[in-house]
Amino acid sequence: MTRKNNKDTPNVNTTPPKIENREDYALQFAKALSSSYQSGSLFSPLWQNELLKSLNMSPTTFDRKKIEEMIKNPKANEDALKDLSQYLFNVVMQFNRLVNYYSTIPTFDSFIVATNADEEDMKSTAFKKSRRKAVDIVEKLSPKSTFPNILKGVILEDAKFYYVREFGDSVTLQEMPAKYCKIVNKTEYGYQYAFNMYYFLQSGVNINDFAPEFSEYYSDFANAKSSKDRYFYWQPLDPIKAPVFKFDETRAGLTPPLMGLFLDSAEIAHYKSLLKTKTELETWKIIVGQIPMKSDTKGASVANNFAIDPNVAGQYTAILQAGVPNGVKVATTPFELKTVDFNQSQTQNNIVGYSQQNFYQAAGSSPVLFGEGALNASGLQASIKVDEGYVVHMYRQFERFINSYLKSKTGKYRHKVVFPDITVFNWNEKLEAYLKAAQFGYSKTLVSVAMGINPDDMQSLLTYENSINLVEKYLVPLSSSHVQNGNKDGGRPKVSDSDLSDDGAKTRDLDLNNR
Repeated sequence: MTRKNNKDTPNVNTTPPKIENREDYALQFAKALSSSYQSGSLFSPLWQNELLKSLNMSPTTFDRKKIEEMIKNPKANEDALKDLSQYLFNVVMQFNRLVNYYSTIPTFDSFIVATNADEEDMKSTAFKKSRRKAVDIVEKLSPKSTFPNILKGVILEDAKFYYVREFGDSVTLQEMPAKYCKIVNKTEYGYQYAFNMYYFLQSGVNINDFAPEFSEYYSDFANAKSSKDRYFYWQPLDPIKAPVFKFDETRAGLTPPLMGLFLDSAEIAHYKSLLKTKTELETWKIIVGQIPMKSDTKGASVANNFAIDPNVAGQYTAILQAGVPNGVKVATTPFELKTVDFNQSQTQNNIVGYSQQNFYQAAGSSPVLFGEGALNASGLQASIKVDEGYVVHMYRQFERFINSYLKSKTGKYRHKVVFPDITVFNWNEKLEAYLKAAQFGYSKTLVSVAMGINPDDMQSLLTYENSINLVEKYLVPLSSSHVQNGNKDGGRPKVSDSDLSDDGAKTRDLDLNNR
């Protein structure tokens, strides 16, 4: 019996697994391609750069009709509205400054208080260690530098998605790609979102750039038994470690807070284009030359009886056109015409000003803050109060995030961060109120917070100053007339004659104060 050659026998170990449908084939192909891209030899900084830019840079422009349609149905145009908001932020300076203005109103000054410790507990080593850990975490998150940037994104897009990253002794918030995040639930910690694991199948995406648990999520996704479950690629994330900062928490839909200004913002750019066209038209002139007709009345009337040969008329027209500056056109016609220009009423020159005025009226913020309009002190202060109220509610969301995160980190004792409603406009007012309250025994910590100094830093500073007797040795008050006795020249320094009012000059001349 002849033995068959082994090479004629199919090798079952090399037979590819059976693929049941096209969807499975596409998924397996994408996974294989992704694995190849994860190879260090294929790493491309260009891909990485594009991925980072796509996190918060995807501007797109639309015409007015399209903008109106999107605003009427924001539920179906979430991504497009976000892109439009970024476009307006880039090209309309008024919109750009308004976004930056709102995001920089809060100062993010804060203090930490214990929530479950009494006076005896606070003397213990365990409590001091716990509080020190809470202080360290807050310092690592750096609210005064991190949160204003988050707030700017929230004002632009309504919601920003983040994930807490822990690198040994450091803690940071990693921005997640919004187009791969979907709000799926509302919890006591705010909204919860799920992340689309297909993001890691893109060219250049490195899963090691994300928290370690994402490798486990991706493994579950890659090893899914069947792709027939259409939702298996969405991974819900822990809302404590994956916060959603959302300007309007009354609804899950993403509607940019300044969406009502989109049309007014787009009109500013449109009116600038119209003004440019108008200015160009005003520089144009058309000089019309008339070809004379023969005036001979003898004999029969002849149509088109021109007195100048057409070749001569054409040559002279060309000569004239060559001699005039740009923006002037020469035409020749047998009709009686006048010089045509495109001058319009001078009131139309302020068309851009009208659009800006409409923009600030719709925004509800005083144009004086942006170098426009007439100054009105009382109206300006009222406008600022309204602007403060528009954004300070975001303090509560940042408090909720930090405090929920601290609960899992400080052990037995609980601590919470408080952001008083201090802004760049009212800090002086708050400082005076806190100083007055401190005189009656209330907290001195708030005085430090209103001054923009971290309370723990203030305590360390005072401890250091006391250790070197700074006040007694070096900060000796200077002698001045108002603290000396027996000096006939004591009291407030005299006002110069040039600064005196008419009544003041009369009082000094007649020495009325000493009578």
